[in-house]
Amino acid sequence: MSSIVYVGGQKGGTTKTTTSHLMCLGAILRKQPAAYVLTDPHRRVKADGRPYGVLDGRDGNVLAQIITASQSTKNGWLIVDGGGNRPAFDQAMAEQAHLTILPFRASEEDLEAVARDLETMPDSIALPSAWSTNKHAQEAAQRLIDALKQAFPGRVIDRPVWFVNSTAELLGASLESPSTTVRNAARHTFDILISSFSLHAAKRAEDESSTVGAA
Repeated sequence: MSSIVYVGGQKGGTTKTTTSHLMCLGAILRKQPAAYVLTDPHRRVKADGRPYGVLDGRDGNVLAQIITASQSTKNGWLIVDGGGNRPAFDQAMAEQAHLTILPFRASEEDLEAVARDLETMPDSIALPSAWSTNKHAQEAAQRLIDALKQAFPGRVIDRPVWFVNSTAELLGASLESPSTTVRNAARHTFDILISSFSLHAAKRAEDESSTVGAA
């Protein structure tokens, strides 16, 4: 069965699409199969010239078929890009996914938005994304992560996804020969995913075991 990861959140511009593509490319670079699923009706599918699969899930029935088909896949990653401003869709997908990731940028507005999403999707985790590589900016931004971790312990990823200058390359019509910058960012993002997925699975198993024991 494929590991289904939903990259969502109500606020637009939090790098959901960039993060999703980085995860897919990172999986391929780590020699693991992956597919990207587009669900935003305002975007178009760019499937050619990519080392990972690109699936069109903009139609709800087709998306359901993609998720069902993933259950018969023996391994790999299905990364579903949620788009923005669709809270009902976010919650529906969070129930289907094995892990829901909510990217957020270093701003008070993003912090408020991701906090609301963490409340409405209790099994989701937040990911600092497009983080500055400037040390002074990082120190200021770290306070945002710390505040969110205090409010939602165990549900905020410590390792940020750094700002990628080559976003236009990553989201272009073709990605046959990614630059070193993009490849490094993809590996880093996928490593964060692997670590977070393992921790989340362990926590879920522990919670289920506690529930059974209490019963």
